[in-house]
Amino acid sequence: MSVAEISVPCNFGVANLHDEFHGNVTMEFKDSTSMRACSLILSWNSEVFTYLFSELRQGTIELKDFSKEVAVMFLESLYSGDVVVEKSHFRELNKISHAFKVMWMSKKCTDAFTTFCESCSQNFKEMAFLFNEAIYSETALKSDSLVQIV
Repeated sequence: MSVAEISVPCNFGVANLHDEFHGNVTMEFKDSTSMRACSLILSWNSEVFTYLFSELRQGTIELKDFSKEVAVMFLESLYSGDVVVEKSHFRELNKISHAFKVMWMSKKCTDAFTTFCESCSQNFKEMAFLFNEAIYSETALKSDSLVQIV
């Protein structure tokens, strides 16, 4: 299956998420609720989604390893082409962007982490957050990009 060349991130319109007409796949959340999404938009953002839909023919994707808040934020970001990365949801957003190989979102997470480092006031709590996220990224996500920033 060939997907037309679209440069992402791109604004497809968040209003189109959970659309009855275009929503041809179901995204299931941790709380057992679900949302419809368009496989084409998801695939433009992620080679993992392309594989899940075209090779494995999956029509339902479980996002149960993530809080519903972050999973919905992730999907909305794929539709809007923008994401706001805050400390409160950094780990999960970074994890989900790595899990689905959404490269532009992973870069936004790395850029946000760089900003967190640059604005660190050298207090223990802020430094612990930075070190913990860098270590988590290296061990759980197999990415040393945050360790190199710290």
